[in-house]
Amino acid sequence: MKRLDTSKETLLEMPCGAQLDLARPRSSGILSDAELAVCRSHNIPLAYDPVQTGWVSALCEDDIESDMQHAAPARPVRSQIARAPQVNALHPQYQLRAWEPSDLQTYMALLDDADVWAHLPEVYPDPLSADMAEALIELSNASNHHRVFAIIRNTSIVGQVRLLYDVDDTDPGAAEISYWLGRGFWGKGIGTDIVTLFTARCFAEHGGLTSIIARVRAGNTASERALLKAGYEAEGQDPKDAAWTIYRVRRG
Repeated sequence: MKRLDTSKETLLEMPCGAQLDLARPRSSGILSDAELAVCRSHNIPLAYDPVQTGWVSALCEDDIESDMQHAAPARPVRSQIARAPQVNALHPQYQLRAWEPSDLQTYMALLDDADVWAHLPEVYPDPLSADMAEALIELSNASNHHRVFAIIRNTSIVGQVRLLYDVDDTDPGAAEISYWLGRGFWGKGIGTDIVTLFTARCFAEHGGLTSIIARVRAGNTASERALLKAGYEAEGQDPKDAAWTIYRVRRG
């Protein structure tokens, strides 16, 4: 695994002999597990792409954001979720707000945990560096392709919830919910509360939203239970990855 040409810092050789272009357009997709391993072995700077939910080279050409900005007005499902922090008037112990730079240490303490990443689609960076965490916070607030919120229970930040748009080419009215909680907040019913409250809020504030899906990795029984209690139904394996099951709830 050697660098192909020291005069071209954007090219790497994969074990199979193929060339990996680190400056390829962002729209080419996220790095595969093999590509990610090669990049890390060469200390290539990486960036987490919240739009495509995966890692890309920090040297890639960003050709996505401008397209989304032009497309946004035509998509009613993209209507902004209000920034008022309260999730539900009947459950005032929960609040949502955007991540802030001042949350960095809390964010790292919650997310720099291999057990948390075991339920996420991305590979644990091991460790989660401050620079990477700072970039993730910035990216969470930088796209109109999703809405990302820190979850506050009483006075403590306990995790994150996100609504991702444009997840089904055949159904522009579908979106995807995902969340994670710091390990210290597992087993307290918080996942069920947040999925239930955030799902209701999304339907209430998105007139064009027809259904919400969630993807659960095999073995994550806690998230399965939370989704079922919130009214989601299992649809079967994700056609893109058999290790994941798709759950869906439709507008009532």
